[in-house]
Amino acid sequence: MPPMECATLPANMVRPMSYPATPTAKLYRPVGKRFFIEPALPLVFPRRKRVAPMPPKPTGILHPLKTHAEIRSSLQTVNVYILPIPAKTANEVIAALREVVPQHELQHLRRLSKPAYIPASIAANLPPTQFPPEQSMLYIMVCQADRAPVQQIANIVAKTSPFQRKHGRPITPRPQVSIITVPANMPTSPEQSEEWTKKYWPTVYKRGNPFGPHPSLVENAAAKLTRASEYMAMARKVAREVADAGVGHACGAVIVNPDSGDVIAAAGDARLRNVEGRAWCNPLDHAVLRLVEMVAQKRLERGISVAPDNQIAALTETEAVFLNSNTMETLEGREEMKDKDKEKDHDKESAGYLCHNMQVYLTHEPCVMCSMALLHSRVGIVVFEHRMAKTGALFGDVGQGLGHGLFWRPDLNWKYLTWQWKENDGGTASEVPDDIHA
Repeated sequence: MPPMECATLPANMVRPMSYPATPTAKLYRPVGKRFFIEPALPLVFPRRKRVAPMPPKPTGILHPLKTHAEIRSSLQTVNVYILPIPAKTANEVIAALREVVPQHELQHLRRLSKPAYIPASIAANLPPTQFPPEQSMLYIMVCQADRAPVQQIANIVAKTSPFQRKHGRPITPRPQVSIITVPANMPTSPEQSEEWTKKYWPTVYKRGNPFGPHPSLVENAAAKLTRASEYMAMARKVAREVADAGVGHACGAVIVNPDSGDVIAAAGDARLRNVEGRAWCNPLDHAVLRLVEMVAQKRLERGISVAPDNQIAALTETEAVFLNSNTMETLEGREEMKDKDKEKDHDKESAGYLCHNMQVYLTHEPCVMCSMALLHSRVGIVVFEHRMAKTGALFGDVGQGLGHGLFWRPDLNWKYLTWQWKENDGGTASEVPDDIHA
């Protein structure tokens, strides 16, 4: 590298220097009226670390479905006794009540509450206390109303010091036992806990769910569904193709390998196609059942048909792309891992099931038949967009549709997580009538 000319100075203004001007340069004494600085080593800039590309911004939101048991539990209530007591005597009253209630039964409800935290609808029906206004008061939840009669509770509390006759007290207060209605089961979300606090009684959320999947399990699984909008768009595409071709309703399904993110198969509804010269609605041509059959077909050799009398065939361009693709190689890798796990006795339940722990994306909520097909195939996650209020089997809402909640029931031998996908802009309305079994 040639020396770099830096400046021209009078000779009497240049002072010799014995140290380098910069960490990577050598300083030379001036020659004549000029001096030069030559870098000792070529400048080397550190390489930038490669940053993984950011996933595309999702176009919608995942809403986890509540289980059938969750919804039923939120509707169950019980009657309990409450009464006002001076705050400083709370321990004495609680100790006296152990004769009837050894411990607090409803752990999700606070045992003691200040009057200010009691909902206005409840406080309006409570009698005024007989203690002085300046007295600091608390309301205590005694027990469920079916544990003991009101008079027995009143007699036990009347023996404590707040309700004893004292010198200088104008009147002797009497226990004022009231009955209110509260939720019988613990809340399953912070939002539900807040709602019950405003409606019934101060409620505690303990981050648990005895009636469905644990909140942390749902959150961790949802955090991994970063490509949900991409797969949902693919399901809509195949649904549009079968509807335009006239072979079925506009229902689409996509199945994904969760380990690699590869699409294994995509299928549309085909119940309206003309088979052997006659149009008939074949229930086995629902999008979900065709999807499972495609996975089974890809697990076998290409020349072997899963159903010889009704061989699975691609009806649209999108179906053909994935049915004829080599995405089965990713499944073979998963099978090798399963075989190793079986040797270690870690994964016995996955043996022999077509879609173990795979992700399924649907345009519509599946019917009872398709929901059970997904369950028997041992899928891990199901995401759908449009709710089928009359025929869908995943929502567990009692009184709103079938209310089966088949994705998570204790009486079934498999469970899978389920979300409803909702577009940020509201999305498009479903073209499929509510009475169609998707």
